[in-house]
Amino acid sequence: MTSLLNFFLIDDSAFDLFIYEKLLKKSGITDSVKTFNSARDALKFLLGEGPALPETVILLDLQMPDMNGFEFIDEFDHLPDFLKSRIRIFMLSSTIDTRDIEKAKASPHIIDLLPKPLEIAFLKKKLSL
Repeated sequence: MTSLLNFFLIDDSAFDLFIYEKLLKKSGITDSVKTFNSARDALKFLLGEGPALPETVILLDLQMPDMNGFEFIDEFDHLPDFLKSRIRIFMLSSTIDTRDIEKAKASPHIIDLLPKPLEIAFLKKKLSL
């Protein structure tokens, strides 16, 4: 049996957090979803977890106030390598801005830019499940 994945959802929309958490749990790929409505809070949590953090998939919204998805990635780059090695990041966005798309593709920390609304079947394919 495949082990369940650990997920972090980072999005300023309480509605999206609620829906995506329910979809992920119902999909059977996880029973562990931690939600953050602030990218800064997520970074603080990651630093606090340190070596105790299990392998984690982060679904990161691009457009957020205070700290957007790319700003999160800039700060993520400064985290210790042992921590970064346990994390896979997918950026979520409904953007059609080619600059955002190219920037996401160019980042070594972003596996892929997934369209909003999130489709679980598409995510499973990207995770090779």
